[in-house]
Amino acid sequence: MDSVSELQRQLGNAIRLGTVAEVDLVLARCRIDTGEVKTDFLPWFVPRAGETIEWSAPTVGEQGVLLCPGGDTNGAVFLRGIYSDAFAAPANAAGQHLVRFRDGALIQYDDESHALAATLPSGGTAEITADGGVTINGPLTVNGDTQINGDAYVSGMATAQTDVIGGGKSLKNHPHKNVQPGSGVSGPPV
Repeated sequence: MDSVSELQRQLGNAIRLGTVAEVDLVLARCRIDTGEVKTDFLPWFVPRAGETIEWSAPTVGEQGVLLCPGGDTNGAVFLRGIYSDAFAAPANAAGQHLVRFRDGALIQYDDESHALAATLPSGGTAEITADGGVTINGPLTVNGDTQINGDAYVSGMATAQTDVIGGGKSLKNHPHKNVQPGSGVSGPPV
């Protein structure tokens, strides 16, 4: 084959569009359909793969670019992440930054409204583990029941709209025994 034709073939095959056909999660490899060619299992590009490392496997049907050194798909790497009809852009505002997961969970930051939100599907849970502590600087609103498994210290005022229960006794509606008239001291709550 003449060298000009070979060079043209290599250049023409160096960068190809492709679609994920299969994913091997154990080997962290995927097969790509690119035109008439279906590749062997190839590595996919990740943002970080050193001491700081990321994992997010590609999805069958996800589009991207196949980078083929020398025009050979055997040494290629898949650079994933091109919106398509199957996986359209999830937002259309310049200030929105988000990750939507296949179960519907959404982590979103809007840099125009300065709002961060994490929304999980029904039954979803969230956990923060930090043995050094967690600090929230700002007002906190909890919409739902709250359980604290440990001591609580309040340096400011604590206000209850209905009642406070301590040791099974109502602060608002507890009776006393040995009630005495006038300035006498009644007995402890019953």
